[in-house]
Amino acid sequence: VKYKAKSTNHSSAYYPKRYLSSKFENSSCFDSYLAGLFEADGHIWIPAQKQSGKSHNPRFHITFHSKDYPLAKKILQYIGEGFIRHKPKQNACVFTVSSVKGLRKIIHMINGKMRTPKIHKVGLLIDWLNKNHKHNLSREIHFYQQDSSDLAENHWLAGFIDGDGSFGIRNTLATKDSKRRISCKFRLEQRMHDPVTNQSYEEIFAAIANFLCTKLYIKNQSKTGRNYYKIEIFSKSSISVLIDYLEAHSLLSSKLLDYTDWVKAFQLLSTGSQYINDHPLQIAHLKSSMNRARTAYNWDHLLKKHCDFHL
Repeated sequence: VKYKAKSTNHSSAYYPKRYLSSKFENSSCFDSYLAGLFEADGHIWIPAQKQSGKSHNPRFHITFHSKDYPLAKKILQYIGEGFIRHKPKQNACVFTVSSVKGLRKIIHMINGKMRTPKIHKVGLLIDWLNKNHKHNLSREIHFYQQDSSDLAENHWLAGFIDGDGSFGIRNTLATKDSKRRISCKFRLEQRMHDPVTNQSYEEIFAAIANFLCTKLYIKNQSKTGRNYYKIEIFSKSSISVLIDYLEAHSLLSSKLLDYTDWVKAFQLLSTGSQYINDHPLQIAHLKSSMNRARTAYNWDHLLKKHCDFHL
């Protein structure tokens, strides 16, 4: 279902104006990446009240597929606070931070970099820190508004794609009724509304669709009955925009390996001779080791320096 986006702005809907400040300067590359990754696969738990006289700290979580444990471990080392809990039944691992020191560092990193309704939870965490640990702060933490800068300017979209994006190759063999079809596609999906605030993800998904020169769609998941925003690109022009962005703002998860193979396939297709010579075989080979079919992982990219993210 095609969806025509309308202009919306909910960044200040849940906060008194006294908490709002303009975005600070000197932001780092990894800060915006972490914000994007959190907005895709993270959540913040805030204690409702003291229970049985015990005081509980909030918890900052980002969930990773178990194959991305090396990235979770590197982020843990970089933050310097927290732990990783493995969930074998879900084939996942969860990076968690609950110490005040760690929460303050994360807020310093992602405050002002948020672009989705999850900004609401960041504001609540700031409120909690200001209320419960003001004596440990050199000054009150200010809540910074939603980032409205161009998506091409920072690593936010790379982090969001690492969480919710996917790269695929279509390689359909010819039949008596149809020709052989080979194409590359990229897909990005997210629920339409935040479950806590009911705020819409329309604004950010419309911006991403516009950035990638494509349209925004709504997908209905028949199993759950839920609707999702979906961005899907196949065209050479849209894929070229995405490649230009990701070459300048690298992915860090295992999706970088899928992306690399996907780009190789796209380059073969771009020659215009995908149905001759050995190109179909090369593309089929690339497809056979991507995504769930991948069994070998190379994490050399985590040894490189990405802006000020020393891995």
